[in-house]
Amino acid sequence: ALICLVDKKTGEKSRSRPRFVKQDQVAIMRIECSGLICLEQFKLFPQMGRFTLRDENKTIAIGKVLKVIE
Repeated sequence: ALICLVDKKTGEKSRSRPRFVKQDQVAIMRIECSGLICLEQFKLFPQMGRFTLRDENKTIAIGKVLKVIE
């Protein structure tokens, strides 16, 4: 679920919930995985705190893990 968009220059978060994210935009979102994956919060372990989302051999998003909810 998309939570908010973040302005790259100011770091300000939008108040309204976006319906989609365009190319080169920054967003905060909640992702739930169907299986087990190994992730860690970026602040605690940067090597395990990055991810890539791919669809049909194309990268559609890259990001950092801000928080892990179990």
